[in-house]
Amino acid sequence: MTNEVLRKVLNTKRNEALRRQAEAEERKAEAFAIPEISDAQSDYVLALHESMLHGGAARRERAELARDVYLDALKKYGFSEEDFTAQPSCPLCGDSGVAGGEMCRCVRDEFIRELGAACDIDEDEFSLADFDAEAVGRGAATLAKAYAAMQKYTARFPAVNRRVIVMSGKTGTGKTVLARATAREMIRLGHSAIVMSAVAFNNLMLKCHTSPYTEREGILHNVLSADMLVIDDLGTEARYNNVTCEYLLMVMEERSSKGLCTLFTTNLTADNILRTYNERIYSRLFDKRHSYILTDAFDNTDMRTR
Repeated sequence: MTNEVLRKVLNTKRNEALRRQAEAEERKAEAFAIPEISDAQSDYVLALHESMLHGGAARRERAELARDVYLDALKKYGFSEEDFTAQPSCPLCGDSGVAGGEMCRCVRDEFIRELGAACDIDEDEFSLADFDAEAVGRGAATLAKAYAAMQKYTARFPAVNRRVIVMSGKTGTGKTVLARATAREMIRLGHSAIVMSAVAFNNLMLKCHTSPYTEREGILHNVLSADMLVIDDLGTEARYNNVTCEYLLMVMEERSSKGLCTLFTTNLTADNILRTYNERIYSRLFDKRHSYILTDAFDNTDMRTR
């Protein structure tokens, strides 16, 4: 997914550069279709090469005069020499996309914007850096630790050991806000992130299950390729035989094998999840060797009533 977005940005930048170049060529052809400009330019080029071939102050002066005549002819008809050269949109990289041996800011900024759009996460959404402990009040210390942990996690990604994150706790304690802020930070750092409710995820899996095999890869592409997949409010979805548990387990295993991160928010306790799903899903969610489990931060009273 990330590579697809980057390819789109680079192709757009290349096509824009080609368009500007074509427009410059069109302006040049239009100008040189005017005999006065064409003749003046021809005289100037001849005088310039004569001065380089034979030298001498007189020839150099004639070349300078011929150039003045040429520039005056351009001005007379509303042109300048700059019209014939495509001007880069970015002065830092000259539209090469590389500045100082690194990805230029113009490419990176557009890439982040496009990545956010592709992931349906607005660049102005609440971020990890927006967390305000004073506004939270009670329980701010533990919640602040959770935000700091996610800041550290996203900064290190993909060099992380645990690929599953579970945010478990009471309703309205900030799990979804933190999950979306984490996804927003991933995008800011150039990683793709998809956020979807457990209901939407479950329905997508049902669609996949009931679709022809030739269409299933396309349906699953984003959930299997995003650097981070957030499944919000696990446990609120309906139960479909041969779908809900089976596809959830398949997606988790597939993403884990690719080194991708899957983040869950849920109001369910570990025991509830074991009873609601199955032991295999439970073990993959709560195996501390592979999962980052955040629970203490979400034991506060409902923040949405404040």
